[in-house]
Amino acid sequence: PDTCRSNIHDMKKFIILFVFYYLNGDTISPSLYSWFSASKLSQAGGGNLNMSPNSRSANPANLSLSRSFSTSFVLYPAGIQAQSVSLLIPQSNRLITVAINHISYGTFKGYDENAIPTNNYSSSDTWMRLGYSRLSKNLPISYGISNQLYFSKLGRYSSKIFYLSLGAIWNIKKYKTNIGLSIDDISINISPINNVTEKSPLRYNIGVSKKLEYLPLKISVDYLSINNKKNKDYFISGIFSLPKNLNFIWGTSTRKLSQNIKESVIKTILGSSGVGINYKDNGIIIGYGLYFYGTGGWTNGLDLSINF
Repeated sequence: PDTCRSNIHDMKKFIILFVFYYLNGDTISPSLYSWFSASKLSQAGGGNLNMSPNSRSANPANLSLSRSFSTSFVLYPAGIQAQSVSLLIPQSNRLITVAINHISYGTFKGYDENAIPTNNYSSSDTWMRLGYSRLSKNLPISYGISNQLYFSKLGRYSSKIFYLSLGAIWNIKKYKTNIGLSIDDISINISPINNVTEKSPLRYNIGVSKKLEYLPLKISVDYLSINNKKNKDYFISGIFSLPKNLNFIWGTSTRKLSQNIKESVIKTILGSSGVGINYKDNGIIIGYGLYFYGTGGWTNGLDLSINF
């Protein structure tokens, strides 16, 4: 019975990995589209112009005045886990970001072509990121770059890819509005697996965020286009400021339509949506995020940031 449960667990992991690759359509790592922070889960992938140091998908031009250390833990279905750590180092009108993202797909039982058990093997992806952003001297525009070195491991196979992301954000103070553009995942293959080059698609993100005048709400709208896909995604998310240093975070996207399996009204309403909450006190921020898949199931995560 224990062996049977173990095989079923391994099969679940394999199916999830297969679905990731199948949906991407090319030989692309599933972590390219993974979220590494609870805040991204809460916003359902939106909020591109909000500072999220542990996220790969935030606009590289984001700035912060606070020096901080952050860590995140995200638990995906079938025991797949993502961990992140980051350090924000602000200086005069500029910001340096150092971060590591890691996702582990678990350990699998190995078999040869005759179905005879061999050594177990593991699969994981790791990103090492170095970001730089600064505010323009003459215009209310910040711009930034994110350099990312990616390591992928599947058993005895491994690969290395260099990724580059660029971004700019226009801050319109009069209207408490930010408008941003980013181009993500410009790639250079350094060491492909078996000389098979990953065709990593470019991601184009246009975002708008605004602090409302008469509500304690910052609302964000994002448009994401991936150049190897026909589908274009729209995201809407918000951060409510509540009493006692609490924030309520929510988000949803048009992926609700593409992932809708019409199984139940509840799944249709909650699908491709996220909710979360964070608490801030004396420079310490603790956040929890939850994301519901349109096909069923959910993912949750925890953030911790310490200003120093």
